[in-house]
Amino acid sequence: MIKPATMPLRALVAATLCLFLAACGGDDPGVSGPSGAGTSPPVTPPPVANYTIGGTVTGLPASETLTLLDNGADTLTLVAPGAFTFATPVAFNTSYAVTVGTQPLWQSCVVSNGSGVATANVTSVTVACSLKQATVTTLAGSGAFGLANGTGAAASFNSPIGVAVGASGDVYVGDFGNNEIRKITSDGVVTTLAGSPTGASGSANGTGAAASFNQPNGVAVDASGNVYVGDTENNEIRKITPDGVVTTLAGSGAPGSANGTGTAASFLSPRGVAVDAIGNVYVADAENNEIRKITPDGVVTTLAGSGTAGAADGTGTAASFNLPQGVAVDASGNVYVTDTLNNEIRKITPAGVVTTLAGSGTAGAADGTGTAASFNDPIGVAVDASGNVYVGDKSNNEIRRIEPTGVVTTLAGSGAASSANGTGTAASFNLPAEVAVDTSGNVYVAEEGNNQIRKITPVAPQ
Repeated sequence: MIKPATMPLRALVAATLCLFLAACGGDDPGVSGPSGAGTSPPVTPPPVANYTIGGTVTGLPASETLTLLDNGADTLTLVAPGAFTFATPVAFNTSYAVTVGTQPLWQSCVVSNGSGVATANVTSVTVACSLKQATVTTLAGSGAFGLANGTGAAASFNSPIGVAVGASGDVYVGDFGNNEIRKITSDGVVTTLAGSPTGASGSANGTGAAASFNQPNGVAVDASGNVYVGDTENNEIRKITPDGVVTTLAGSGAPGSANGTGTAASFLSPRGVAVDAIGNVYVADAENNEIRKITPDGVVTTLAGSGTAGAADGTGTAASFNLPQGVAVDASGNVYVTDTLNNEIRKITPAGVVTTLAGSGTAGAADGTGTAASFNDPIGVAVDASGNVYVGDKSNNEIRRIEPTGVVTTLAGSGAASSANGTGTAASFNLPAEVAVDTSGNVYVAEEGNNQIRKITPVAPQ
């Protein structure tokens, strides 16, 4: 050891400084302090960045509408499957959560990999859409011919053909064999809105039981609760107020094919009817092979059809039909027709341009797109808010569904004439005629062969 007395002054100062730094931990990153822990180099934070959130949608039918939400606020609307990206990015280390806002009536869309913390652009969110299952139940009807009011199976019908559903959820039935118009609440309570209490045929205007019909067929209901009836054997279109007051909207009562106002116009076995948002009534004038239009004032014109049986597309009277029986109208004013003996579903624009939406023209039961699909005596037709068309495919004993692109699938029905409730093709029908669809996507069927009104409810796959 060097004695302080003999150590040079400069060396003594240096030694003392070293001892001091060692005791205090110093400023050297490699030197341990009193705790013995090493000092880590400073962490440089990442640059502030925004990252996009996106992924892929599968199974969504083209032209259907799906809305997605990110963090419950950023809304993205999709009308076709494929890749998607939200317009608003999120900041670094910020949470994201993708959820379904709205989805098509008959679609169940499920999000996977939908939440996390953004540290880079996100492309892994998946949304898988699939067709909901169709669960068939009986809303009302004993299954036997009869004319009884009551609840559910305690009520009875006689070859019901027409069916419509109002904004309140009440269902109206053209009880063909009983010459009555029946009303069913959402709880299945059946009453008679209008028509002879004995089921006798006639053509009298009046209120409730004082009015009479002769084989009423299609029914439709407007936003105010007025019911329109294709009174087939009377060759008239009748109107019933919510209080049951029956009047004749149009038709002379004699068979014919004259345009005009009110009773100056004539029809030949009018069947299905539909009403648009402004009160125009459309009629499947079956044996005239025409589609007629009636204004709220009763002015009757021919929308399409030559008057001669045929299967030609075209505009107005250049087009032809062969026993059209069902009509429906969408929010854009397009009219859909079950062209029964042509085994086709036709579409008519507001300008009267007729095209074939689906059907090969030959009787069959094939699913497919457009003319690759086939039907067998289609009777009823209805259209939902998304433009999907539902068909009562009578002789196939099935309910078919047509997407706006013309893709046809079988919604429910085994094909066998029977009366089983169940899901999809496990259910069965016997001569399903007219169909109707409500705002929740439930489909109602007037089942002529089973004397029942059936209800088809969309249920998400498990």
